[in-house]
Amino acid sequence: MALVELIYTSLSRAQNENNDVRDILASSERNNAAKSVTGLLLFDGNRYIQILEGERTDVESLFAEIIEDPRHHNLELLHKGDIAGRSFQTWRMAYESLPQGLLEELAENMGVYSLELDEQPLRSGESFGAKLNGLFMDAIAAE
Repeated sequence: MALVELIYTSLSRAQNENNDVRDILASSERNNAAKSVTGLLLFDGNRYIQILEGERTDVESLFAEIIEDPRHHNLELLHKGDIAGRSFQTWRMAYESLPQGLLEELAENMGVYSLELDEQPLRSGESFGAKLNGLFMDAIAAE
């Protein structure tokens, strides 16, 4: 069983973001359970960053559905790679609401975070997504 993680960012099209997020979380729970995909959804009122993990074909087919989802625009793939194990194995889709504009800054600085990860290699079983989530939490704590 080859596992992969996929991280993307997109902008919300919604006028009522709260309803949109609730709908996305409900469809994530339903779709992710059916495909055995786990992950994390971050939202700052305008931008989403989502980490998906699971078997390659399941993650890729789910991402294809997300690309077609009208609630997203300016979707950008940030990372896709093989992982040894899941970082969010108990979460069909964890959710974190963040301060307005935080994800914009973080998405713009993905290159910096990639360089930091190069300087601190991932340990066996650690994933880019889990490391990135730690960086997000550090950024929130600094706010």
